[in-house]
Amino acid sequence: MASAMTVLLLREGGVLEGELLNPNEISRQTYKIRTTGGLEISLDARLVERVQNRERPALIEYNAEAPLTENTIENHRDWARWCNDNQLFDQARLHWRQILELDPDHAEARNILGYERTQNGWVSRQGRMEDRGFVQNRGRWWTSQQIEVENLLETQRNAEAQWRRTVRDLIRRLPNSEAELMAIRDPAAFIPLRDALLNEGNPHVRIILLRSLARIPHPRAIEFVAGWAIRIEEPSEEIRRMSVDELLRLSNENPEIRQLMINTYRSALRSGIDPVIHLAARILGDIGAHEAVPELIDVLVVTRTETIREQAPTPAFGSGGTGFAQGARTMNRQIQVPNQTALTALTRLTGMNFQFNQAAWQEWYRQSLRSPTLNLRRD
Repeated sequence: MASAMTVLLLREGGVLEGELLNPNEISRQTYKIRTTGGLEISLDARLVERVQNRERPALIEYNAEAPLTENTIENHRDWARWCNDNQLFDQARLHWRQILELDPDHAEARNILGYERTQNGWVSRQGRMEDRGFVQNRGRWWTSQQIEVENLLETQRNAEAQWRRTVRDLIRRLPNSEAELMAIRDPAAFIPLRDALLNEGNPHVRIILLRSLARIPHPRAIEFVAGWAIRIEEPSEEIRRMSVDELLRLSNENPEIRQLMINTYRSALRSGIDPVIHLAARILGDIGAHEAVPELIDVLVVTRTETIREQAPTPAFGSGGTGFAQGARTMNRQIQVPNQTALTALTRLTGMNFQFNQAAWQEWYRQSLRSPTLNLRRD
């Protein structure tokens, strides 16, 4: 049944009227009201002088007249529609159910109450969805797998929210909390730590956050720290180098870390961003990443777009007739630029030096793959 209307008389004057959404709150702190327009308002209880309850006029009229109505399909249908118009939805459903008792095949009542006609008769939509393996959850139909995934995501969101508060507190308490930051291992802390790092201006705090992230046993965390070493927005060369050194040190206990690093930098060589390519190439050479030789060969010569300004003759008209004057025009052209950083890395990794001759490098690499006597590693 529809609830009675609640009227709040405010201490400072004024009246707020609607449905009380938290009637069972024991130690009253707030009044949560849904107005007749559907707006939900939460009001501090200290602002309320007095509370009055009264039934809505439509509900008063319904309670007075509906019980006197003759039990016919037409009367119940009229009352159901009237109740819908006056937002008495529970009462409307009661009348539609009364119609089904009088006429089980009443199509309008069946449709409104959520039934569908099948070869085997009327079946509720709920029953049909349940037969297909769906479960109603939060006003929607879900498969059990979707509910499981949603529950896992909800758990993750809650854990991340808790870690955000924890990380903020730990940063606030630095340097006393440094050991606590270094002890974090929960993958749910990755995003809060990452976001804190992205918004941190203090270089010393950035170092601590990077070291903390490097210790989280999850590929996303390792790849993020590896990526920080080639992050052009990082102004400190020392911090970029520290990111690599920290991961290499940790990889002594977990070789998988090194492979994740190499994969990150190999992908960066294909980014098309010159500063990133140079940083990644240098690191791959430094850490002895022989797996990256094919990608390094590909970036030995990089293509850049250059804008040039060129003088061009243009027709000019004067008393002496038609002539040509010099005008300027701009145009783009592709130029090939040698990548010394990639060449240095290749030379360190292979002991070979074919300069910037990509064809020679590629032929040598194909031969090295075919010949058991050629060892790509130069350990």
